[in-house]
Order: sequence, then C-alpha cells, then structure tokens
Amino acid sequence: MIKKIISNIIKEALDNYLKNLNIDNDINIGNIEIGYSVDDKFGDYACPVGMRLAKILKKNPMEIAEGIIKNIENNKYFDKIEVAKPGFINLTLSKEYVNQSINDLLKNENYGKNILEEKHKILVEYISANPTGPLHIGHGRWAAIGSALSNLLKYAGHEIYQEFYVNDAGEQIEKLNQSVRAVKEGKEIPEDGYHGDYIKDIAKENGIPKDIILESQKKLLKRFGVEMDNYALESKIRENGELEKTIDFLDKEGLLFEEDNAVWFRSVKYGDDKDRVIKKSNGLYTYFAPDIAYHKNKIDRGYKYLIDILGADHHGYVPRITAAVRAVSGDTASLKVILGQMVRLFRGKEIVRMSKRTGDMISLEEVIDEIGVDSTRYFLLMRSYSSSLDFDLELAKKKDNDNPVYYIQYAYARICNIFFKLKEKNLSYDENKPFDINNISNESSLKLAKIILRLPDEIYESSKSLEVYTFLNYTYEVASALHKFYYDNIVLDESEEIRQERLTLVKAVQKVLGICFDIIGISKIERMW
Repeated sequence: MIKKIISNIIKEALDNYLKNLNIDNDINIGNIEIGYSVDDKFGDYACPVGMRLAKILKKNPMEIAEGIIKNIENNKYFDKIEVAKPGFINLTLSKEYVNQSINDLLKNENYGKNILEEKHKILVEYISANPTGPLHIGHGRWAAIGSALSNLLKYAGHEIYQEFYVNDAGEQIEKLNQSVRAVKEGKEIPEDGYHGDYIKDIAKENGIPKDIILESQKKLLKRFGVEMDNYALESKIRENGELEKTIDFLDKEGLLFEEDNAVWFRSVKYGDDKDRVIKKSNGLYTYFAPDIAYHKNKIDRGYKYLIDILGADHHGYVPRITAAVRAVSGDTASLKVILGQMVRLFRGKEIVRMSKRTGDMISLEEVIDEIGVDSTRYFLLMRSYSSSLDFDLELAKKKDNDNPVYYIQYAYARICNIFFKLKEKNLSYDENKPFDINNISNESSLKLAKIILRLPDEIYESSKSLEVYTFLNYTYEVASALHKFYYDNIVLDESEEIRQERLTLVKAVQKVLGICFDIIGISKIERMW
C-alpha cells in the first residue's frame, strides 16, 4: 500500500528530525495522515504533518515540514518531495516505482488481496426481514450493502460468513396465516392483516405461507447476486430450547430481575440507557428475548466479531442489542451495527410512493425487473449507509454517460474492444514484456497508471470504515481516467513500442476494474454496442 510506504518514510524522517533537535521522539502525534493531493500540481500525495506538530513543538509548520524532508534519504519511490503552505509535505511518485508497481499488479493474481494486518472471523447478518411479504427496496439497500461489504471484507483478508435471520415466529406470522386463510375462505382480511395482492397469490398455493414467502425471497436474493451462507430460523432457536438456555445463563450471571410481574435484563450495566423487559407480565417473551438468544448462538458458533445491518427504524435497538452481546459473551465479542437509511424512488422529479402489488413500499423485484440487477445494486450503494438515498429510476435506465453504471461498464467494455480490434488487425503485442511508462509518459497516461495503483489503499480504507460507497467513487474515478486516456491517445498506435506500453496499461486497468466490479457485484460486460 502506497500510503503505508509514505507514512513509514515520513515517520522515520520525523524521528531523525526530532533526534537532531534533541527532542524526545516518543512524542505522541497519533497517526501520520496521508491523503491524495487536491491538484496534480501539488504532486500525488500530501501529508499535513507540519500543521499537526506546530502546537506540540511550538514551531512554524513550514519549518517543521522542511526539517522532516531534509531527513528523507534518496529513495526509489519519489521523483519530487516538496513543502507547500501552510505546512504540507507533497510527494510525487517516481516513474521507476510506477513501472515496478504496474508490473507487480499484472503478475500478482492476488493484487490488493489479504492486505489487513489483523484478520478476523466475522459473521455479517443483513436483510433479516419477516417472511410476511416481498422484500421492499429498503431491504434491497441492506442486501446490496451487506453483499458488497462482505465481498470487500473477504477480499481484504477476513473470513466472512453471511447470514439472514428469519423472524418466522410470533405475532406477525400469525397475522400472515390469518390473512391467507381469510382469502382462501372468501372472507375479509383482518384490518391488521396483510392486504397486498401477493396474499391472493399465496392463497392459491399449497404449503405454509411463511415458507412460500421465504423461498421467493431466497430466489430473488440469488438473482440479485446475494449468496447467503445460512438462513437462521427464529423458530429453530425456540424449538431447540436456546431461548430458555439463554435466559438461564443471564439469570445465573445475575443479569435478570423481576419487577411488576415482568422479567427484566440489566442492560444499563452494559451501557444501555435503561433496563429492558424480556418477559412480559402475561408470561410471553418480548421480541428482544429471542434476539439475545440468536446473538448468543452466533457467539457460541465461534464468531467474536459481528456486524448487523439493520433498517434505520432500529435506531433505538442498537444500545440494547450491543449490551446483550457484551453480556452473553462476557465482553469478549465485538458488535458493529450499521443502520441503513431510507430509500426514496423517483422517476425524474416525481416521487414513486407505493406499489400496487404489495400495497406497501415498492418491492425490490419490481425495481430489478425495470432496471436490471447491475443498476439496482450500484444505485443502492452510491451513498453512505448513514445517509438517506434518492434513487432515480429514469437515470438508472439511461444508456449514456449520465448513468454511472453505464459509464463504468463502458470503460471495461472499451478495453475489451481494444483487444478485440488488436486481434482483428493482427497487430503485435507481447503481454510478457515489462511495462515502461517512459515510452508513453503524457499526462493522462501517467495519471491513469497512478490511479489504478491506489487499489490496495482503497480496499484497506473501505474495509476499515465499512463504507462501500467510497469504493464505488474510486471505481468511477478509474473509469473516468480510462476514458480520458482513451480520448488523448491512440492505443493501437502504429509505433510498436508505444502500442506495447499503452496496451499493457489498459490491460492493468482492466484487471483493476474487474476486481472492483467483483467486489461491488456488477457484471463485467465485454460488448455494449
């Protein structure tokens, strides 16, 4: 990772700078932040270490930055290192390093893979919808986030297990049964039942309603590129006695108490704002009780690192389930809860409010049928999970550069077309010859080469932040740089030497885009015309 290389170089130079000043080099300045330069004229990477140290050392940030770069020994990584106001260290990668890295990229089958220092066994739970109706577009967003995030974390080096928790027990399932039964008997569906047209479809089938719906959900998710490792059933947890065993465990740990004829969990002890009821005065368990048992089940299976992706309406649920995980694991397990915010569908400027088929939100299947899997996945991933998402169906259907999915897939297809034409024209190209940027070192070529070398850093940072949208932004940036390069250069140049280097560069871009597409979960289309 280039940022790590730069950070280590600056850290070593900083230690030497402090030694020369007779200052304790154990001084704590935190992580040395490395960013991308905002403009090419400032180089490729920038480090604000001068400003970070100014108050600590009581020195001018420019003076500090100058002192640090004087302690950077000549190395193969940079052509230029300079200081810019108000105290940045700007670094420009050397062409020698670019050449070496592009060649490594092409030779290494696992480029950018397994880059994490600490690798964990992680269970990612997402979607986890009640089997009471079709998956809506909100579920689709959580499906896209969970699937792409799992791909990303797996590529970075974690061992990932993907799971859908099926809430197939309780009051909502009984309402589903009553609704289907009413239709079969020609009666009115109860007011608090399910009224979508899909209930009529289920009533025509033989089988248990919740099982019919779950199978349709599984089929749709597979079509959507979501491959779950397991569908964990709440009913099984209840039938296997895991709920009662969990209650006994909490009781023996002194974490339960009775009040007002109800049983309470001492969640305040683990950071919640109030204690929570797990068994009501009527003797029935709250929905929170089986959720505790389910999370204990995850931990008992050997998963100490848990990620739950839930809808934004679960905001108040986070402190209590976090407390529960701490309690049942003895503070040995870690839980990260991601709350996926709402999705609003538009057709141009007009909002799409309701589905006729479900009588509720627009279903995921309806959107996929209209715009396809690739566009649906990409658009649902385009913003941070902490932000609400406005999704323009008309834009997602466009076959031009306004549609970001078309734009990035066109970049991949454009590269494929170059190699199709190479073969048609019977032109020479040696794919085993080492790359040398010096033979084609115009601005767009060099920029494209440097952008694709950022892939390992992008994978690392996205896997740390658990944000997939930043990785989409990077993918779009690679595609944009490829299109600019294509317009600026005749790839199949008459000069054999120039053609050789340009083809090798686009071959490297093709590999990087392929990795990005696999992580995002969209198709590598070879022809689009």
